[in-house]
Amino acid sequence: MKRFVTAVVLSLAGLFAGAGVASADVIVGPGQFGHVCSGYQYVPSNHGLYWQSCAWADNNEVYFTVHFGNATDTTWAVTEVNLGFYKSGGYTQCTPIPSFYVSPHSVRQTPSNACWRPRTRAAYQSVGYPNSSAWAISDTLQVQ
Repeated sequence: MKRFVTAVVLSLAGLFAGAGVASADVIVGPGQFGHVCSGYQYVPSNHGLYWQSCAWADNNEVYFTVHFGNATDTTWAVTEVNLGFYKSGGYTQCTPIPSFYVSPHSVRQTPSNACWRPRTRAAYQSVGYPNSSAWAISDTLQVQ
């Protein structure tokens, strides 16, 4: 009985210790899919407009997107989106995405083919920002 209780306590301790690490990073194993996003950034003059940056992995590619949310009653004109990524510490800037609109009470994502690389083992972070605003940097996506 003592061994059983000790095993349960150690198992729970490992479970809770592992949960802290998993909340900061996402690990995508071979043949698996996964993604990680930043927290939301808000337009200083209108907190109904927000965005976040995400890194994604599928079987063949790692790609990076920015999601825009519009909780207002008016259309949001995003004049340019800057998007890039860190790969194991080195930064790459992708081609800026031209202007587009985000309808009221909707969410819009940049195209997944706008910023991508062939899948390789590395640690990735997505960096995205509209109209020279504050950057949104995702947590780390560890691709194996």
